[in-house]
Amino acid sequence: MKILNFGSLNIDIFFRVEEIVKPGETISAKSIEKRPGGKGLNQSVALAKSFDKVYHAGSVGGDGLYLIDYLKKENVDTKYIKKSEKLTGNAIIQVDDKGENSIVLYKGANFDNDEKFIDKVLDDFGENDVLVLQNEINSMKYLIDRAYEKNMKIVLNPSPITDRIKEFDYEKIDLILVNEHEAASISGKKTNDEKIAYFKNTYPNLKVVMTLGSKGSIFIAKDEKIKQDSFKVKALDTTGAGDTFTGYFVSYFYQGKDVKEAMELASKASALSVTKKGASISIPSLDDVKNFERSDV
Repeated sequence: MKILNFGSLNIDIFFRVEEIVKPGETISAKSIEKRPGGKGLNQSVALAKSFDKVYHAGSVGGDGLYLIDYLKKENVDTKYIKKSEKLTGNAIIQVDDKGENSIVLYKGANFDNDEKFIDKVLDDFGENDVLVLQNEINSMKYLIDRAYEKNMKIVLNPSPITDRIKEFDYEKIDLILVNEHEAASISGKKTNDEKIAYFKNTYPNLKVVMTLGSKGSIFIAKDEKIKQDSFKVKALDTTGAGDTFTGYFVSYFYQGKDVKEAMELASKASALSVTKKGASISIPSLDDVKNFERSDV
């Protein structure tokens, strides 16, 4: 089995602020940092922490070629990343004193993946290989359709939510990872019980992980429902916490590990990630996650 993450590559620019800026307001930032990012890049780093055959595909501009070197250092295979004539994707991220964030995305080269490029990448993957997708690149529907034809296991994290999520054929997806807001956007339901019922009734073969913030997470598959509590820590920066959870869960789940074990591991990894500043640089090692105890942080 191989894991292919066809995802975004961004330059993240962090502004540390006392409070996130309001409309019409001008504030001063305490500091500014530039770091590797993008949900795709973050999830590839998290996947590679606990699996040794992780490949990243996507597009990057000449201003972001160092992102390829960064992924290589994190043991991610980068042979399927192409150089685009467009500028690299960017994210402007405000992080307040409580560790909460607000993000503005510029898609850039992330929307420069044509069908010819996609076909060339997917030629090297097949049955039971895993394709991980987020909603930060173009040609999503084509990727899902082509991977399904090749009998790949398709994992979708439909973030950020846009209107095109309505175009996706969820019957072709094996696993979807959503937070409460994303689940509401897809299902049109308000309560978590209603959202769970929607997924079970509408897509009975779809496996669902719904993260609930401080309330933990839930795994749903046919008649199976597993609840995982969150691990309480002092949060410095929540950026990338969901990507950390996704990477660790997907890695363990598709290695055939017990679902409860995968949920617990992903929850620990996510908790540890928020105790450090940054997104991809805050993703903990597998050893740190396994050794994590509630009293550690």
